[in-house]
Amino acid sequence: MCTEQCDLQDPLGRSGCVAGIARYSRRRKNAEDIICSDDKARGHALLEEKQLKFHIERYGNIAHLWSSYALHSDGKQVARGINSIQAIKEANGWRVLGIMWQAESATAPLPKEYLP
Repeated sequence: MCTEQCDLQDPLGRSGCVAGIARYSRRRKNAEDIICSDDKARGHALLEEKQLKFHIERYGNIAHLWSSYALHSDGKQVARGINSIQAIKEANGWRVLGIMWQAESATAPLPKEYLP
């Protein structure tokens, strides 16, 4: 059950949430929606992700990008991690298939090859 009002529907008209996570969305969020919602949640702090280093592996029409990052809030580094981005080349250019990331932790520090 959602902890907040669930105003979401799938294409068949069903609505629902699972463990407080929306299952269906009427529309996709654009970058402005995400920035605005993040600003509200963070009290308007400036949040910036800076790429540290990247590596691309490509075979034919598929590619995998590994990108390490540092996350800054109001100019102060608050986290680091690695982005994993999978893409496929189509007739009109590259299309991102998936994005995953993991923040650095004491048990999973950034490997030296991903540091500048």
